[in-house]
Amino acid sequence: MYRRIESQQRLSHEVADHIKMLIQDGQLNPGDKLPGELELTQLFGLSRPTIREAIHTLVSRNILVVRRGRGTFVSENPGIAADPLGLDLLADEGLRFALIEARLVIEPGVARLAAENAAQEDLDRIRTYLTEMKHIVDEHKVSMSIELEFHRSIAQASKNPVIMRVVPVIMDSIIRAYKDAKRTSADHERALEEHRLVFEAICRRDGERAEDAMRHHLENSRLRTLAKLERTGRTGST
Repeated sequence: MYRRIESQQRLSHEVADHIKMLIQDGQLNPGDKLPGELELTQLFGLSRPTIREAIHTLVSRNILVVRRGRGTFVSENPGIAADPLGLDLLADEGLRFALIEARLVIEPGVARLAAENAAQEDLDRIRTYLTEMKHIVDEHKVSMSIELEFHRSIAQASKNPVIMRVVPVIMDSIIRAYKDAKRTSADHERALEEHRLVFEAICRRDGERAEDAMRHHLENSRLRTLAKLERTGRTGST
């Protein structure tokens, strides 16, 4: 699987590119452990400094992760760094409304793709999050994390590799952006029914209805958020 490098180009780049190719080809998968540094030097026929530089390059791009005392592993989300779009640099208010607009543009279409492409394991995963949301409502608790996982799972079900990477970035930005528009148990109860309609449409493979249900949910979510922000005087001029 690993081959000796004899190119005259910068050798560390050659090593990094080869490891990336192994990941792209599925010969290395998320969570897989790479051979140790000494073994890699033997496999590639290169020096330790060259191997270290290649590993450092891949770690800096979140393609590999080094776990002290355990070794080097393929990242669970290869190539996706924390906040890759720099959303944390936006002011909370600007980010909040940008997220609302982006979700309304993107997620209805994602739901349509999920209805068309979801495998049974995807449907089972979405159902699990819906069940967990119901438990939260029944116990009168407040938690956004399960709802965000519901949306992530729909992106996963779309089977579109770009969407599967973009939507989680948006989800990761929501909690910070909405920290002054906190959810309530009543919000969760209303959202639960909206999520259920999205899920049922996806299960029926009805892309149009799934798209409409997701748009309806996000519009309602937008209105609930704006109502909270108006009560706190934090809507800005938008």
